[in-house]
Amino acid sequence: MSMPKPPSREKLDQVIEFLDQQLRPTATWSIKDEYPLVFSEANRGNIRFVEDEQNNEILSHAVSKYLITKTPIGIFKVAAIGSVVTNPMYRNKGYSREVLASSLEAAKKHGCDFAILWTDLYDFYRKIGFELAGSEVSLTLNDNFHPPTPLMRIECTSKVSAESLLSLYNNHRVGTIRNIHDMSAYLKIPNMKVYTAWDANNKLLAYAVEGKGADLSGYIHEWGGGVTELMALFKHIQTSQRRNITVISPGHSENLIRQCKDAGAFVNNGYLGMIQLLDTRNLFFKIKRYARSLGFDNFVMEQQGKSYCFGDGQNKLYRTDQASDLIRLLFGPYQSQDIYNFDEHTKKVLSQLFPIPMWIWGWDSI
Repeated sequence: MSMPKPPSREKLDQVIEFLDQQLRPTATWSIKDEYPLVFSEANRGNIRFVEDEQNNEILSHAVSKYLITKTPIGIFKVAAIGSVVTNPMYRNKGYSREVLASSLEAAKKHGCDFAILWTDLYDFYRKIGFELAGSEVSLTLNDNFHPPTPLMRIECTSKVSAESLLSLYNNHRVGTIRNIHDMSAYLKIPNMKVYTAWDANNKLLAYAVEGKGADLSGYIHEWGGGVTELMALFKHIQTSQRRNITVISPGHSENLIRQCKDAGAFVNNGYLGMIQLLDTRNLFFKIKRYARSLGFDNFVMEQQGKSYCFGDGQNKLYRTDQASDLIRLLFGPYQSQDIYNFDEHTKKVLSQLFPIPMWIWGWDSI
């Protein structure tokens, strides 16, 4: 058996074929069409697979996409990991752990602050250093959702200006930094519907994307624009599709969440994903820089061996040897007082720093 490695140009097609067989056996499209930036030539070096070289058979696979993500605290380099799969005939032999370990090691060498993935195998991923964290709010809309209805024209087509979408997308204060090429590639993803709202002067007011290949049917995972226009667009989607629709929102979009709830949406609070810290030195530097910008000049956060030390250097420092504690503190969704009984001064400092408003939009998830 080979060690985990990236595929050669010649091997990439076989890797894609393996993934299509394992993850998209009934789809009429390839997984590379769903994730055009992930399985591109430019990202080939971030693919990891294990093969039986004698029989030319792929056994296990994982892939990473490094996302430059803006937040109010700073710019983070995030390793999104997905398509972790092992041939059923070769499971329980440690191959998934091997491709994941190789992916995480490479991400750390490339300066990623942390890694994130989406899974329901919580126990498995906790054993290798991941923890559920971050805030995701699901807004379920049914026939009882009655938002305001401003005058606007609504279209459903993916043949829309990538530049116009990017302009609205860039108004988000948290999200992956994208360019026109990224948006154009995302607009070609199969089995999704792109809805847009326009004013009388053909100015784009809002957009929303439902579905994404084999995933997220009935879920709006990308959206942008004014809250009033978005809510009307959401209602149009729910009505036109004649089914309940769920809008996936970051927890920090408090105005949208509140207004949707007032208009009849059902609200469910969840996690963004499973996160593992990677380059803690760089991550903690950014956090301490942000703390100083808020006037907390003596804030301490550092890794000392296998433990983590943090707090106000002139007051009291806290220590934990559990990375999971720190992940939940940094990214939430809980407040610091829900995690530990900190003293009042530390609680005040931590509440102004954390949780970090973190979000990965649906097109960027893998």
